[in-house]
Amino acid sequence: MISMMMFWQYRISILFLLLFLVIFLPLRYSKWVTFLCLTGCFVITGVMDYLYLIVGKKHEISVFFTLGEIIVVQTAPFLIAKYRDFRAMFVGFTAAGYVLAGNIVGSILYIAGVDFLIDLACESIIHLLILGILIWKIRESFLISMENTEVQWGKLCLIPALFYTATYAISTWPANIYKQPENLLGVCCIMALMVSSYIMIIGMFSKQKQDEEMKRSMEYLENYAEQLKREADVLREKETETAVIRHDLRHYSILINSYLEDGRTEEIRELLRVLNEHGEDSKSVRYCENLAVNGIVTHCAKQANQNSIRFDVDIEIPQKMRVNEFEFATVVSNLLENAVQAAALVENKQERFVKITAHGIKDKLILEVINGCSGKPEISKSTGLPVSQGGRRHGYGMKSVRAFANKNDAVFSFTADEKNFSVKMLLKII
Repeated sequence: MISMMMFWQYRISILFLLLFLVIFLPLRYSKWVTFLCLTGCFVITGVMDYLYLIVGKKHEISVFFTLGEIIVVQTAPFLIAKYRDFRAMFVGFTAAGYVLAGNIVGSILYIAGVDFLIDLACESIIHLLILGILIWKIRESFLISMENTEVQWGKLCLIPALFYTATYAISTWPANIYKQPENLLGVCCIMALMVSSYIMIIGMFSKQKQDEEMKRSMEYLENYAEQLKREADVLREKETETAVIRHDLRHYSILINSYLEDGRTEEIRELLRVLNEHGEDSKSVRYCENLAVNGIVTHCAKQANQNSIRFDVDIEIPQKMRVNEFEFATVVSNLLENAVQAAALVENKQERFVKITAHGIKDKLILEVINGCSGKPEISKSTGLPVSQGGRRHGYGMKSVRAFANKNDAVFSFTADEKNFSVKMLLKII
């Protein structure tokens, strides 16, 4: 009876363990391929449990079957995870530790004489309850943390691995808790310590997320303030030029009157031409209604002109949008400044260009930035984003762009070849 009880306990645990992997791993394959991989894992471990618990029933070989199941189960996250490194291993070990609580509760109930089916039902409820709390509290921040390659995931793997080993050593091998129920106290203490450790880890992830969001907010504000300052500088410069023209108008008026008296019409035409040129030069360029974006485009147009880059602008961006204006302005700034810097490296001046287009379609905005480049950019293996030799162009800025896209459910993509780099974004603005 104990063997049958343990068999179904293990089956339920493996089922919830695999469910944990699906929920807490960024997946590599489609749902159907992932389902087939995990089904294979479930069947293989089921056969191993059956051979050991139902057919074999030899406690001495339990450690070998356990090691075999660990290898099979811990292979699953590497098969289905987007990241095949210590991050996948950490989630696999954590999943194994997560199901221990339900297993121990089931064992305690069985030792207490609770009915077999009620025992399994209670174990399933414990698994489901803990999983629900984890999804509610940490899933979102944990998946974001998974993208951070600076976390020492290899060292973190030791925590769930050691807890699982300690629990197994006390509860199963060399003698299981059904034969030595006095070990239950030690098992429960280890489980309490594991929960406390994970609370600290979760707190670390949450704190890291808050710090990143605060840092990003500060960058948005600093960038927005910088763009407003640039816009104010441009307006101040144009106002100074206009004041000079007004001052010179008196002298031009005297000259025109003098030329009229002498009948010198050609000189009058030349003076009027000069005045028209000054008027055009002093006119402030307005690319769109959005003040911050207009300042960014004006600044980048000036940079492009200094580097002999053809700068084409075709944008219609409203002043008020559904998305955060600071964040959107930072996205445009990152994309345009990256584009200008990359285009400036092109040796052939005829191939130096930057083009930005932005047009609304119903309640959405399609933003695209294209620029010339000198060679295909390197793609980071950890982020999947382009990086540059200096680590600034299409590097950190692109991470910020992707973070904005994820936050606002925008569609973000890029294409690159030897001569052109293009970024597109589709986002809801109304």
